Amino acid sequence: MIKTLEKLIKIKELEKLIELQKLENIKYEIKLIESEKAKYFQLLENKLKNITSARDLMEIALLSRGVRSLEKREREKSKDLKSQEDRVKKLNLEYKTLSSYLDRKRKEITKEDLKREEREHSYNHLLKRSYGKFLLILVGFVLTASASGWGEEKTLPYQEKLIKPYLQKVSLEFEKLSEELLKSFKALEKKEKQLEEKKKFLLLLEEELRKLLDKAINLEREERERKNKKVEKLLQIIAKADPDSAGETLSQVNPEIAGEVLVKLPNIRKAGEILSSMDPERAGKVIEYLMKRREKLTATPVRRKIEEILKYVEGESL
Repeated sequence: MIKTLEKLIKIKELEKLIELQKLENIKYEIKLIESEKAKYFQLLENKLKNITSARDLMEIALLSRGVRSLEKREREKSKDLKSQEDRVKKLNLEYKTLSSYLDRKRKEITKEDLKREEREHSYNHLLKRSYGKFLLILVGFVLTASASGWGEEKTLPYQEKLIKPYLQKVSLEFEKLSEELLKSFKALEKKEKQLEEKKKFLLLLEEELRKLLDKAINLEREERERKNKKVEKLLQIIAKADPDSAGETLSQVNPEIAGEVLVKLPNIRKAGEILSSMDPERAGKVIEYLMKRREKLTATPVRRKIEEILKYVEGESL
């Protein structure tokens, strides 16, 4: 009975170790997801602060999709974590119950041994008082001979038929479980290595993505600086020219640059006259650019200035 309980407790200990390892693996995966999500949020926050082109909006959409995907994975892993915690709690309860029962059985056996010794001691004392020394020796001899026979634990028929097969079955199950545990530990170890390799790969991928983003940002900043320099240079020329000459000049440049020059002109009326004197096709593209730029702005001086220029052009056309 005691040995059977001890084997069952060992099995529960091994099961608990496996489930605890699975629990730690799930926690580790959740930490990885949280780390990835934090990085995505940081990239998303930086992008939202510096929206300057349609490409930025596309990158924001991709980052948002990535965040949603990570949040979905995190919810699934959280459910797995809750289920695994419940399994570990159940195993802990079973382990404590079996351990408590084993301790109680051991105490009962110890008490029985003490009572037996006490009975034997009382019996010997009674013999010594009642029958004298000779009888005591004789009885002692008998008891010794009997003890030599009683000390050997005999196997009763029902023990052979019931208990022995059960212990053999438990032993086989224990060996089978031990093999499964070894395989499980190896699989967990392999999975940990795969997770570590995946983490390294993600870090490398993240670094490459960061480099590409930095490169794109630098290229965009350089392009913006070149554009601003060109706008400032043209602005100096246009400010001194009459509307017809200025319109002819701006008809030959990129509509975006022409639009920025008109917006930067201090005189709104002159900006409208220049736009009206431009080539109709080029003027239409400049107006289209100004309308798109107006939609991106709130109630700012630049938005009001664009609206005034467009109103002037509409009035001229009427």
